[in-house]
Amino acid sequence: MSEDIEEIRKAKAQKARELLGALDSDNEEIRQQATEVLPWAYRLNNETQFIEILQQGNMVAITQDPRFAEVVTDHLNRMILVLESGMLGEEGL
Repeated sequence: MSEDIEEIRKAKAQKARELLGALDSDNEEIRQQATEVLPWAYRLNNETQFIEILQQGNMVAITQDPRFAEVVTDHLNRMILVLESGMLGEEGL
C-alpha cells in the first residue's frame, strides 16, 4: 500500500516538473497547453474592462494592468508546481 502511495507521489511530482519545464518553453503552444491545466488564470471582463484574476475559475482579484495579472498568475502557478514537484523537500514546507 505504501509503495502505491509513493508511486502516485512520484508520478505527480514528475508531472509537476514537466509542467514547470513547459512554462519555460519557447514554444507558445506548449506554454498555452500547460497553463490550461493550472489553477490560476486571468481574463478580460468585456463589460468592465477589468482583468479578473481567477483561482480554479473563481474570481479572486481584479486589476487594470494585464501584465500584472500575467505575472501574478505565473508566479502562483509556479509556486504550486514547485511544491507538488517535491523540489523543496519536506523541510521547505
